[in-house]
Amino acid sequence: MLRLFYDHPSPAAAVAVLRLQRLADEGLDVTFVGFDVLGLQVAVPATLDQLAELERNQERARELGLEMRRPRLRPPTLGAHVINDVAEDHGLGAAWRWACLSGYWTRGVDLGDHVRLRELAASTGLPRGEVAGALADAARRAAVRARMLEARSRGIGGVPVLEHAGTLLPPDLNDDDLRALAAM
Repeated sequence: MLRLFYDHPSPAAAVAVLRLQRLADEGLDVTFVGFDVLGLQVAVPATLDQLAELERNQERARELGLEMRRPRLRPPTLGAHVINDVAEDHGLGAAWRWACLSGYWTRGVDLGDHVRLRELAASTGLPRGEVAGALADAARRAAVRARMLEARSRGIGGVPVLEHAGTLLPPDLNDDDLRALAAM
């Protein structure tokens, strides 16, 4: 299994999600693990490192079908990752990731705003009540945070990060290498 740790506001992680989703769509063993890099509870202005990363990844994202515009803020993403678990349970993980990426990068959706998250979730066909319940569930949010803390304890501090058989790998492997790892 090939695991990708990602966060929506990371341009490099967005590109990695799009690349690996193609492999997952082919039936290869790829798992997506949400990871709120900043871990804040409030949005901050777009950061200089995020904007520099955007410059480096914008063209590749466009080639993969995602138009990336300059963001005005970098929101907390814990809620989006909580909903990702709901989406995976309903077989809509790919649709949810796409809704978040295109919402944030193309339309400027604040992924820290629970109203906007519920709207995005509804647009992907997720049950409204289940999404609202997941966002309000303190234990569920704590479990997602704990998963992120466990990843941090293993050396994951930023995204994107690939993991295969317990080994952390650089995210910039070529497509053939990614395919081979996902097929193992």
